[in-house]
Amino acid sequence: MVTDPGGNNQERARVLWNNLRKGDQQALGELFKTHFDPLYSYGFRIIPNSDRVRDAIQEVFFQLWKYRANLGDVNSVRSYLFISLRRELLNNKAANLRREKVDKEYISTEFDALINYEKWMEILELEQAQKQQIQKVIKDLSPRQREVIYLKYYEGLTNEEICRITGLRAQSVYNLVFNAIKSLRSHLNQ
Repeated sequence: MVTDPGGNNQERARVLWNNLRKGDQQALGELFKTHFDPLYSYGFRIIPNSDRVRDAIQEVFFQLWKYRANLGDVNSVRSYLFISLRRELLNNKAANLRREKVDKEYISTEFDALINYEKWMEILELEQAQKQQIQKVIKDLSPRQREVIYLKYYEGLTNEEICRITGLRAQSVYNLVFNAIKSLRSHLNQ
């Protein structure tokens, strides 16, 4: 889990980003090192193929280095990297074919496997006795709700970053998060 999604980590990433833009290879390496695990985790949910995800992450960083002189300022390096990885994975023809199929099922089982029910308990501050009930309710959430909840609470991204990653409008992200939390709480209060 991201311990400081809005603070020093983002500021450090921006400093590294600006150094990368100036041609600092060490900054590129540090960005890669600090962002690889969350990028891999997210990428694997899109394409459950370790080699393809690793290749895509490397390609994202290769492109960053190659076009470093053309890179602009970004508000969130983390969000930029998530978007770039998603785009890289989906630009692959096989990934596009998979995405069409996945859009129908929308990664239900993949996000289910990722979501740590202990994390949900922590987020919602629930009693131990309610864990079994919340597991059932989580499975009943829509796949989109599970994705935005994952990005917001597990990865610590803002609604704006989630919009850029998923391509959803801000109001849609807000509604998905709000309705998911409302649904979880209403089922627990029954």
